[in-house]
Amino acid sequence: MSPVDLAREAESRKRDRRKSPANAANNPSIRRDQHEIFDLALRLAETLYSLPPAARLGYINHIIGLARDGHCPKIRKILTNPSFIRPDKSKKHLFYRGQPGNFCTIAQAANRYCLTSPWNASVAQVVRGEVPEPPTGEVMDEECLAA
Repeated sequence: MSPVDLAREAESRKRDRRKSPANAANNPSIRRDQHEIFDLALRLAETLYSLPPAARLGYINHIIGLARDGHCPKIRKILTNPSFIRPDKSKKHLFYRGQPGNFCTIAQAANRYCLTSPWNASVAQVVRGEVPEPPTGEVMDEECLAA
């Protein structure tokens, strides 16, 4: 295609998007996907806060592992979504029990976990694989032989 044809095609797409934007207000499938993601985020937070405090870090680590391995793209989308990591406190539907003063979103909890863990990075960086896996403290057989 020539540059002129590409420019015409791009302008045509822009014109079509102005008439009918691809967002949740105009597209039922995008609206459904967003609803599922927001509902899953609330369910994950509900599970987190219903666990005893001693089990919560393990639960967050498990969720991060699912998102990092790519097994759950919806969880990955939740943990990397800026509206869950830095939510507006006036949007109470994002928070467990609708109480932003008492509870945080699942993405905020995961972000705090990642920042204070050996990863020392944001949850988005950890989930996207931008930081290496932290050392486990296990001694491998190859290292024993070298010593």
